Amino acid sequence: MLNASVSFSVLMFVSVICLVVLTVFVVKLIISVTKLTDNANVIATSVQKEIEPTLKELKEAAKSINSIANNADTKFQNAKTSLASFFGASACLGGKLKSFIQGISKGISFGMNMFKK
Repeated sequence: MLNASVSFSVLMFVSVICLVVLTVFVVKLIISVTKLTDNANVIATSVQKEIEPTLKELKEAAKSINSIANNADTKFQNAKTSLASFFGASACLGGKLKSFIQGISKGISFGMNMFKK
């Protein structure tokens, strides 16, 4: 019975030591994770402060590029409308002029045919 009592006492002593060591490691882990999250928060804040001016500049550049593109698009549409109206008017005038020239040529050929007889 003495051996069982000594074995039980040694088992309890070793278990308590293991629990104390495990508790120390868990506390160290919690402290390390807390420091890690604090450092990650500091890094995220500093990156945000560094990126913020760059994002503002990119936003301004995008606005200016957009305005340039809109201006170019408007000028292209105006030029396209002008060319369409010019070619439309010239085609209309050309069509009338063509029919006028055909009429004159038919009249001249008719007159020449009449004088040939």
